[in-house]
Amino acid sequence: MRTNGSSVATRTAIAAAALLGIGMLNACGPDNSGEQNAAPSTAATAAGTAAASGAAAQPSTAAAKPSSAGPAVSKDIPAGAWINPRAIPLDATYKWPAPAAGAKGVSGKPTFKLQELCHSKLSQDNESLGAGRAAAQSVIGAGGADQWQAQQTLLYQGDPRPSSGIAQSAHLVLGDLEDEVKNCAKTVPGATVKVTSPADAMYFAATVTVPQAGGTTVTLHEYLTAPDGTVNELSLWTAAKTGAQPKVPWAGPADADVTKAMDSALCDTLKDC
Repeated sequence: MRTNGSSVATRTAIAAAALLGIGMLNACGPDNSGEQNAAPSTAATAAGTAAASGAAAQPSTAAAKPSSAGPAVSKDIPAGAWINPRAIPLDATYKWPAPAAGAKGVSGKPTFKLQELCHSKLSQDNESLGAGRAAAQSVIGAGGADQWQAQQTLLYQGDPRPSSGIAQSAHLVLGDLEDEVKNCAKTVPGATVKVTSPADAMYFAATVTVPQAGGTTVTLHEYLTAPDGTVNELSLWTAAKTGAQPKVPWAGPADADVTKAMDSALCDTLKDC
């Protein structure tokens, strides 16, 4: 009987220990209501400490700072993707600001400057490619009517490394835009077009004049590239009375140097060339 009493006592002690363990699990784990008393995560504790001390989170340097006047720039188009302003023609006169500083995301299909002036759009076959994965635009300089202005537009189709179809999409859009420039005289009566890039160049450049209502003519210097997955447009234009020369004479690097700067910024940043 002493032996049986000892066994009963032992079993009782084991059961009590098990019940105690279950109670501890209920105290630390989730209950049926979904509430949980577990200690906060290290990340949450750090965030609370930073907030209590007044420390602000540092913005990422990988993405362009969105303009407060427009939608945020997509993370797919980081600040480094925009051309170095020192490489933009007429920088000696205008000291252009960094395009990333004024970049705005574009919802849907961006309107390239050449399309605005030539009243053109992508062909029906390639219209669906006009939105891409992300798009952004930056008005780099906006002087008076008799001053040169600059704008860059980026249409990102995606990373071309997994599939050659991405690069093909970008080049289809590029080809359409080139045709729109060449046909500007057909869409705007009185327009003139002078293609300045060689036929076998990996870029496209042209000078276009487009008459406007009111007796003025816009002179546009247009640069287009598509290094793999991104369509890249840089436009500089000014308006003057028809027949008159721009107030500031045109001067700048060779077309190949401008487009090289456009491409190198994209290639170095997006690593897709």
